[in-house]
Amino acid sequence: MPKPPTIRSLALQLGLSVATVSEALRNSPRVQEKTRLRVQRAADQAGYRPNPLLGATLSALRRSRHQGFSGVLALVDVSPDGGTDLMLFHREVARGAEKRAQELGFRTELFWVGPKAPALSVARLNGVLRARGIHGVIFLPFDRRQDFVNFDLSQTAAVGMDHRLLNPSLHTIQPDHYLSMRRALEILTQRGYRRIGLCLEARKDERVDHKWSSGFISFYRVSGHKLEVPPLIAPKLEPKVFSAWFKKHEPDLIIGHEQGVVDWLAAQKLRVPEDVGFFRINVTERSKPCAGLDLLPQQLGATAVETVVGMLHRREQGSPPCPTSISIDAVFADGPTLKPAAG
Repeated sequence: MPKPPTIRSLALQLGLSVATVSEALRNSPRVQEKTRLRVQRAADQAGYRPNPLLGATLSALRRSRHQGFSGVLALVDVSPDGGTDLMLFHREVARGAEKRAQELGFRTELFWVGPKAPALSVARLNGVLRARGIHGVIFLPFDRRQDFVNFDLSQTAAVGMDHRLLNPSLHTIQPDHYLSMRRALEILTQRGYRRIGLCLEARKDERVDHKWSSGFISFYRVSGHKLEVPPLIAPKLEPKVFSAWFKKHEPDLIIGHEQGVVDWLAAQKLRVPEDVGFFRINVTERSKPCAGLDLLPQQLGATAVETVVGMLHRREQGSPPCPTSISIDAVFADGPTLKPAAG
């Protein structure tokens, strides 16, 4: 099997110095355009692929004035209005990513993309990452669908953290919302709850491709338990809509995102958990102590880092021909909004 081409072998083939070939492959203006194009054509014909870890290392060493090196992985979030504050869940994802990156000899840096400064355009992000020698990218979970079709993946290993990223198509690391809902219902029915109601804003369910409501409905379809309370999936969840649904169906437990439900129940002289239980889908974002699902955001961030670093070592760049998903089970977190388990 022939050895893969290297910068040195290209330099010998073209009768140029190693430094000139290296600069030409990085589009350096110090190399004449005619020579740059000649080198790049030869590299393409030979099937040359740069080593992103080596490139990042050399780039960092050129900038560094101290010993030691940590490669950089970009965390990319979207800012539609110029804001640069991470949501609580994203903050925990970033914290887990940062910790695991340090263990693997890297560090993370956050970049914002959007129409207003200090956020960057996609084109500007491409330029910054290229100039910084950053070849590993993690797209944080997005609240709305995003199109990064102009993002340059030619020398980049990247993963997404949900399916809100329409383009490019990437490997994905995300919570297993569907199975986590079903497993939570198994525990809750074992705890004696029989009239369990799912209460969500439509955008929250749509954001996870309707996996919350699908897991809820399928549990009752296959478990033998009767679906006593139809889900409330409302365009906007507010006290009036909630109260009408609650009075009609009288659930003994409510599963949802909106913790204000507890206050709405209190306004009706109902106690939590004595009269009605509450189970939050994502306890990371809770405003007060409650039971719910821990989606393990730090583990998600750590797994995303492990995936990207593995891709860098294997020199896997660009959009994968067959994108895969890693789904992480949420953990059932008990709390004061559920009745204590018997025994």
